[in-house]
Amino acid sequence: MRHALPLLLLAALPLGCASTAPPPEAGSAQQNAALPPGPPRSPLPAAPPLPPAPQVSPQVDNEDQAVRDVKARLARVGEVMGQIDSSKLRGEQQEMLSGIKDFISKAAEALRARDVPRARVLADKASRLADDLALAVKNGKAAR
Repeated sequence: MRHALPLLLLAALPLGCASTAPPPEAGSAQQNAALPPGPPRSPLPAAPPLPPAPQVSPQVDNEDQAVRDVKARLARVGEVMGQIDSSKLRGEQQEMLSGIKDFISKAAEALRARDVPRARVLADKASRLADDLALAVKNGKAAR
Protein backbone atom coordinates (compact mmCIF):
# COMPACT_ATOMS: atom_id res chain seq x y z
CA MET A 1 0.00 0.00 0.00
CA ARG A 2 2.89 2.21 0.65
CA HIS A 3 3.91 2.29 -2.98
CA ALA A 4 0.38 2.58 -4.31
CA LEU A 5 -0.31 6.13 -3.07
CA PRO A 6 2.46 7.81 -5.08
CA LEU A 7 1.42 5.85 -8.16
CA LEU A 8 -2.18 6.95 -7.74
CA LEU A 9 -1.09 10.56 -7.44
CA LEU A 10 1.09 10.28 -10.50
CA ALA A 11 -1.69 8.64 -12.48
CA ALA A 12 -4.28 11.23 -11.43
CA LEU A 13 -2.07 14.25 -12.05
CA PRO A 14 -2.21 14.38 -15.85
CA LEU A 15 -5.96 13.82 -15.90
CA GLY A 16 -6.86 16.75 -13.69
CA CYS A 17 -4.45 19.40 -15.05
CA ALA A 18 -4.81 21.53 -18.12
CA SER A 19 -1.95 21.85 -20.52
CA THR A 20 0.49 24.54 -19.48
CA ALA A 21 2.48 24.57 -22.70
CA PRO A 22 3.34 28.12 -23.78
CA PRO A 23 1.57 29.50 -26.86
CA PRO A 24 3.52 29.14 -30.10
CA GLU A 25 5.83 32.03 -30.97
CA ALA A 26 4.93 34.36 -33.80
CA GLY A 27 6.20 32.98 -37.09
CA SER A 28 6.77 29.46 -35.70
CA ALA A 29 5.82 26.32 -37.60
CA GLN A 30 2.98 25.60 -35.13
CA GLN A 31 1.44 29.02 -35.59
CA ASN A 32 1.86 28.97 -39.37
CA ALA A 33 0.16 25.55 -39.52
CA ALA A 34 -2.87 27.04 -37.76
CA LEU A 35 -3.14 29.96 -40.22
CA PRO A 36 -5.38 29.57 -43.25
CA PRO A 37 -3.53 29.40 -46.55
CA GLY A 38 -3.27 32.70 -48.34
CA PRO A 39 -0.93 34.73 -50.47
CA PRO A 40 2.68 34.62 -49.29
CA ARG A 41 3.56 37.39 -46.90
CA SER A 42 6.30 39.71 -48.06
CA PRO A 43 8.78 41.29 -45.67
CA LEU A 44 8.30 44.92 -44.73
CA PRO A 45 9.41 47.36 -47.43
CA ALA A 46 12.78 48.98 -46.90
CA ALA A 47 12.74 52.52 -45.56
CA PRO A 48 13.73 55.18 -48.10
CA PRO A 49 17.27 56.51 -47.68
CA LEU A 50 17.64 59.55 -45.43
CA PRO A 51 18.61 62.89 -46.99
CA PRO A 52 22.09 64.17 -46.17
CA ALA A 53 22.43 65.84 -42.77
CA PRO A 54 22.15 69.63 -42.90
CA GLN A 55 25.25 71.72 -42.37
CA VAL A 56 25.09 73.07 -38.81
CA SER A 57 28.13 75.35 -38.89
CA PRO A 58 27.88 78.57 -40.86
CA GLN A 59 29.98 78.74 -43.99
CA VAL A 60 32.98 81.06 -44.10
CA ASP A 61 33.40 82.86 -47.42
CA ASN A 62 36.96 84.05 -46.87
CA GLU A 63 38.63 81.74 -44.38
CA ASP A 64 41.90 83.71 -44.20
CA GLN A 65 40.05 86.94 -43.37
CA ALA A 66 37.91 85.12 -40.79
CA VAL A 67 41.04 83.71 -39.11
CA ARG A 68 42.56 87.23 -38.96
CA ASP A 69 39.31 88.56 -37.45
CA VAL A 70 39.25 85.84 -34.79
CA LYS A 71 42.90 86.46 -33.90
CA ALA A 72 42.28 90.22 -33.70
CA ARG A 73 39.28 89.69 -31.44
CA LEU A 74 41.26 87.37 -29.17
CA ALA A 75 44.09 89.93 -29.01
CA ARG A 76 41.62 92.63 -27.97
CA VAL A 77 40.22 90.30 -25.29
CA GLY A 78 43.78 89.81 -24.07
CA GLU A 79 44.24 93.59 -23.82
CA VAL A 80 41.00 93.96 -21.85
CA MET A 81 42.07 91.15 -19.55
CA GLY A 82 45.44 92.83 -19.02
CA GLN A 83 43.70 95.91 -17.61
CA ILE A 84 41.81 93.92 -14.96
CA ASP A 85 43.39 93.20 -11.59
CA SER A 86 42.15 89.67 -10.96
CA SER A 87 43.09 89.84 -7.27
CA LYS A 88 40.28 92.38 -6.71
CA LEU A 89 37.52 90.34 -8.30
CA ARG A 90 34.67 88.82 -6.31
CA GLY A 91 33.48 85.23 -6.69
CA GLU A 92 31.08 85.87 -9.57
CA GLN A 93 33.65 87.99 -11.35
CA GLN A 94 36.29 85.32 -10.81
CA GLU A 95 33.91 82.88 -12.53
CA MET A 96 33.53 85.30 -15.44
CA LEU A 97 37.31 85.55 -15.71
CA SER A 98 37.59 81.76 -15.72
CA GLY A 99 34.92 81.55 -18.43
CA ILE A 100 36.76 84.10 -20.57
CA LYS A 101 39.98 82.13 -20.30
CA ASP A 102 38.10 78.95 -21.22
CA PHE A 103 36.55 80.56 -24.31
CA ILE A 104 39.97 81.90 -25.38
CA SER A 105 41.51 78.44 -25.00
CA LYS A 106 38.72 76.74 -26.94
CA ALA A 107 38.81 79.38 -29.70
CA ALA A 108 42.57 78.86 -30.11
CA GLU A 109 42.01 75.10 -30.21
CA ALA A 110 39.32 75.53 -32.89
CA LEU A 111 41.71 77.66 -34.97
CA ARG A 112 44.37 74.96 -34.76
CA ALA A 113 41.75 72.45 -35.96
CA ARG A 114 40.79 74.86 -38.81
CA ASP A 115 37.23 75.06 -37.45
CA VAL A 116 36.92 78.75 -38.18
CA PRO A 117 33.15 79.11 -37.62
CA ARG A 118 33.47 77.57 -34.15
CA ALA A 119 36.52 79.72 -33.37
CA ARG A 120 34.57 82.82 -34.40
CA VAL A 121 31.67 82.00 -32.06
CA LEU A 122 33.98 81.24 -29.13
CA ALA A 123 36.03 84.42 -29.68
CA ASP A 124 32.79 86.42 -29.80
CA LYS A 125 31.67 84.92 -26.49
CA ALA A 126 35.03 85.65 -24.89
CA SER A 127 34.86 89.24 -26.15
CA ARG A 128 31.36 89.88 -24.85
CA LEU A 129 32.15 88.38 -21.47
CA ALA A 130 35.38 90.39 -21.23
CA ASP A 131 33.48 93.60 -22.03
CA ASP A 132 30.91 92.78 -19.33
CA LEU A 133 33.63 92.08 -16.78
CA ALA A 134 35.54 95.27 -17.65
CA LEU A 135 32.33 97.30 -17.29
CA ALA A 136 31.59 95.73 -13.91
CA VAL A 137 35.11 96.51 -12.68
CA LYS A 138 34.93 100.08 -14.05
CA ASN A 139 31.63 100.71 -12.26
CA GLY A 140 33.32 99.86 -8.97
CA LYS A 141 31.66 96.53 -8.44
CA ALA A 142 34.94 94.79 -7.71
CA ALA A 143 35.66 93.96 -4.08
CA ARG A 144 38.21 96.17 -2.37
